[in-house]
Amino acid sequence: MMHNKKIIFMGTPVIAKEYLNTLINNDFKIEAVFTQPPKKQSRGMKLNKSPIHLMAIEKNIKVFHPVKFDLEIINLLNKIQPDLIIVMAYGRILPREVLELPEYGCINVHVSMLPRWRGASPIEYALQSGDKKTGISIIKLVEKLDAGPIIAQEELTILPNFNKLQLSDNLTSLGTKLLVKTIPRIFKKEIDLKNQDESNATYANKITSENRKINFNNSVKNIINQIRAHAPKPGAWFFLNGERIKIIDAKPGLLKGEVSTILNKNFEIACKDGSIEPINLQREGKKVVNKDEFLRGFELKVNDVVNA
Repeated sequence: MMHNKKIIFMGTPVIAKEYLNTLINNDFKIEAVFTQPPKKQSRGMKLNKSPIHLMAIEKNIKVFHPVKFDLEIINLLNKIQPDLIIVMAYGRILPREVLELPEYGCINVHVSMLPRWRGASPIEYALQSGDKKTGISIIKLVEKLDAGPIIAQEELTILPNFNKLQLSDNLTSLGTKLLVKTIPRIFKKEIDLKNQDESNATYANKITSENRKINFNNSVKNIINQIRAHAPKPGAWFFLNGERIKIIDAKPGLLKGEVSTILNKNFEIACKDGSIEPINLQREGKKVVNKDEFLRGFELKVNDVVNA
């Protein structure tokens, strides 16, 4: 009975693929998929379809990528008559006409313990802020970003060495299980909605390349958290000899000195309250290598200043 209900899935990046895949593998009826329109890539200006778009094609599911929710798209949704719309990293706020359309509403899977870290980059912000815990929130969608009442939540401990990829993988594993458990409860109308406490809301805004630049005036702990928050991709970075270098992994160094200075041949770089020692690095256009390998191909001068 439950598996006759029509679901529309809306998502765009790689992180959403596992959720769509899990729904398909658990025999939920995915009537259609919505995703962001194909984007032009700089090389040759070829149009690239989103990871979810490609997956929908592969799984033989109807896929739509509207630029906006105009009358034509609203009519199309009315024709499909979905029972439930599931949103996971779609990248667009749904208008009221869409929110009110399915009998069981529209739900969103968000990778934080809402109301903490609403917005585009909750995983990075949790790591950058040194949070000890995060989790998965499934909420009923409203017209305000990540502000709807909570349907289900599950917490996850952030291990001290987790980077962005590891935390993301752990959250996906938790989130897909929670979603599969929660959908039947929604269809049986067994859920109690819990309003978010607006006074505790924090925001994880979209991250720019400039946000990923390492400022060595920060503490050792903050810098290592920043490195974890963007590793292994796209990577936190600094300038040295006019070249942008990414640090993929680092540990606290042993020395202290003038901030932003290379303190020894071991490549310890001075911070506000100590130093960091890179473990793995990446030069522009090259692959990630360990520090010893990096130093074999790089002229390092003690007392050089980074980001100068």
